[in-house]
Amino acid sequence: MKTKLSFFAMSLLFVLAVSCDVERSEKYQTLLAERDSLYTEAVAAKGGFDQALNTINEIENALESVRAQENIIMMENQEGNTNKAVSEINAIQQTLQENRNKINNLEKQLAEQGSKSKALNQTVSRLKKQLEEKDVFITNLKSELQQSRQEIAQLNEQVSDLNENINTLNTNLDEMNVQNAAQQATIENQDAMLNTVWICIATQQGLVEKGVLSKGGLFQASEISKQGFDKSQFMQGNKRDLDIIPLHSKKAKVMTNHPESSYQIKEGEEGSLILQILDKDAFWGMSNYLVVSIK
Repeated sequence: MKTKLSFFAMSLLFVLAVSCDVERSEKYQTLLAERDSLYTEAVAAKGGFDQALNTINEIENALESVRAQENIIMMENQEGNTNKAVSEINAIQQTLQENRNKINNLEKQLAEQGSKSKALNQTVSRLKKQLEEKDVFITNLKSELQQSRQEIAQLNEQVSDLNENINTLNTNLDEMNVQNAAQQATIENQDAMLNTVWICIATQQGLVEKGVLSKGGLFQASEISKQGFDKSQFMQGNKRDLDIIPLHSKKAKVMTNHPESSYQIKEGEEGSLILQILDKDAFWGMSNYLVVSIK
């Protein structure tokens, strides 16, 4: 038994001695260094992969935000709010540039790390292509919006010119209306003057007192005064409206000169005489004055 224990102890000491010699060997130390280096690279690679995934997520979120913003810009353009739309496009272009920088940095990082992940490289290429397409689309959209702004500015200028022309036309129209009103007033005044007649109905004595008739003598009948009439002694009327003139008397005589065929004196409904004009043009053709002596 003791012999076996002694042999085991000696074997253990031999193994320990050999082990110590192996650990002290150069080859063993080299393997340890390689192991530690591979572990460090693995940790670094995992950290770089995680960082790449975070960058990809950021870029995809940015693209999704751009897609949502595009719809808003299109609606604003349709509503004519081009100034706000152009401002938002500038912000989108800045976002796209920031994400292009992220893609470039990610590509450099993967190249430095010697990444051989096919899926990761394809994802980077796909995002890069989407960014390029968005950049082209946004650039074209901005160009269209700027063109719309120019067209709107031209339309506003045309509207301004039209409004100015309308104001000028309205001013000219107002002046013409004033002139037409003045001309119409003149025409109406002239028409009224042409169709105005003066009527004086009174007894012979009254006509003399008014200065309408001259005072006759023993062998001279009274006649229309040649000294001119005082129009204040006459009633004024429009010959176009006069058809019947009440005389308020049982006897009457027309003193002014009117064709006998153009009128007649007859009894009215109340028993008093009336003067009925049969032909207005003929009746007033010789004079616009009517003097009637009544009793």
